[in-house]
Amino acid sequence: MPWLPRFLRSQRPVVETDGGAGPAPDGTADLVQKIARAQARQGMRLEEIESKLEAGFSDLRSAIESAPVTGDSGLSFDECFDAMDALEEAARLDPDGARVQGLRGVLERLNRFLVRAGFTRQAPSGQAPDARQFRVVGTVASDSLPVGHVVRVARAAILRQGKLIREGEVIVSVRTT
Repeated sequence: MPWLPRFLRSQRPVVETDGGAGPAPDGTADLVQKIARAQARQGMRLEEIESKLEAGFSDLRSAIESAPVTGDSGLSFDECFDAMDALEEAARLDPDGARVQGLRGVLERLNRFLVRAGFTRQAPSGQAPDARQFRVVGTVASDSLPVGHVVRVARAAILRQGKLIREGEVIVSVRTT
């Protein structure tokens, strides 16, 4: 309240009556007392508002910290899913290499994160693909697997709470003739 000091300086000085200092005869003391009470009320109201606001922020912070990470925030996990597919392909191409263990470790960490976020990654190698989740994009001649079983996953299917988020792509086996 920058106006209060200017207001008090513009008032008449305190005069002495009956041997002591007393208020100026024009009622300045009453005015100052009213202003002080009003300022105290406003200060209490401001503190009440601040405490409510801080309580609201505290509730919001705890809700954010306890909420699982989801894709509802507008973030797209597609790049993460594609990176996981690329890591899996790199591990498949060099199965005896020294890097495979590291690649698999990175895949596991990413997979744990996605599971906490509510996503399930489906990659059914060696099994018959579920036509509701996978599209067959190619065939490979193979005598080791039954006809129609997945030889390679080109793109994993992604589910979230049982709903298909991203269709998978697989390459299946056919018999050699």
